[in-house]
Amino acid sequence: MAVLSTRLSRWSLPMFVCALVNFLAAQGLMLAGMSWPTQPVSAPGTLAAVHLLVIGWLLLLMFGALFQFVPVITSRPLVSQSMALAALIALEIGLLGMVGGFFGIGTGSRALAMALPAGGAAVYLGVLIACWNIGVPLLRSRPLSLPGRMVLTGLAFLLLTVTLGLAFALALAVPALAPYLAPLLGGVGEHALAGLGGWFTLTAMGVSYKLLPMFMLAPEDRGITGDGVHILATVGFALAIGAGLARVWSAAEPLAVAQSSGYAAIALAVGIYLWDVVRIYRTRKRAVIELHNKAAVAAFGLLGLGTAVAIGFVMAGHLGAGAPVIVFLIVFGWLGGLGLTQLYKIVPFLTWLHRYGRSLGRGAVPRVQELVHERRSYPWFALYFLGVLLGATSVLSGHAAGLRPCVVLVTVATFGIVVEYWRAWRAHYVPLRPSEPAAPLLRPNQRG
Repeated sequence: MAVLSTRLSRWSLPMFVCALVNFLAAQGLMLAGMSWPTQPVSAPGTLAAVHLLVIGWLLLLMFGALFQFVPVITSRPLVSQSMALAALIALEIGLLGMVGGFFGIGTGSRALAMALPAGGAAVYLGVLIACWNIGVPLLRSRPLSLPGRMVLTGLAFLLLTVTLGLAFALALAVPALAPYLAPLLGGVGEHALAGLGGWFTLTAMGVSYKLLPMFMLAPEDRGITGDGVHILATVGFALAIGAGLARVWSAAEPLAVAQSSGYAAIALAVGIYLWDVVRIYRTRKRAVIELHNKAAVAAFGLLGLGTAVAIGFVMAGHLGAGAPVIVFLIVFGWLGGLGLTQLYKIVPFLTWLHRYGRSLGRGAVPRVQELVHERRSYPWFALYFLGVLLGATSVLSGHAAGLRPCVVLVTVATFGIVVEYWRAWRAHYVPLRPSEPAAPLLRPNQRG
């Protein structure tokens, strides 16, 4: 148990809490009509909501998971648990500054507008701290597994994403730098692709290549298929982002061809990955699939749908017009949906380690699965994915106003899922045995 304790991330659960609060806050902005679809994509409220989603929700969620995940796959500890806390504080403070800065630009307030680059700098610092904390054990691990290689590649795209983001913030808020940095604003789409694709999607693929086989008792070695997904996705994102940024300054035809080739490689990588995920489900040894992996099927399906929609808009030459609904499908359906489903396993697992880890071998302890109630939780996941699908369908059919009622479904479902996380954390569903006291809840700094 001491080995497990040394690998237990102290700050993953606080990160998950902050991430979920930010996720609900972004949904609140959408429900209040302060962001897309009732406001333009470039409106301050939309920009605030987007960054609450990608930094406040997805980035904190991913870091929280990786702080627990990386030591397991590398058999090496993080550089420092304190660095995880420092990253959390910097990211939250930076996010607050960025959100205030976006609204400040809309009101014309100079002081609030300057909060945008200041917040961006704090986010940049938090990302650097987290990347160092995760990257060092990955770089020192030999040989590095496929999930580790994919995470490491994702970190490189993350650094590119936040570098571009900080340049955008300086261009918008610092007039003296605008003449030099303003042209980069034409690469907002590449900024989004680097973050949602190169960082989040590639990293989520890598993590899923470890977690899916582990929890379903399926073969973990993905062979040439997994390597193909990694290489195709990496080359595809690099081509699409690099050529897209170059086209900000030049309209040369070879750059357009390179960008289209990158898109094609990304689509092929996603197709092979989804086929490989089907193989994992089919070759599993666990007869009964737990709810988190049942519900994850919907997230994989929405990844496929989002990719198909993107291909359609690219072929029609209207990628810019389709970008909002594509981002919605990827952020809420694929990445957000996968995150919510996997937290349904991660939270009980960390709870079990905190509450019962020291009692293992000293008496009866509940199973991890006893900390959750799947029949109560299933409707919330079904409602969440139904809301996302209906919302995307509404926008694609030309009725963008119909998205807000669908976001109501998504928000209600998210809140319901969060309640189930809380019940798992409090061991709400674990019956006390006769003459058995309630298990103590270990503090994050206690070790087994």
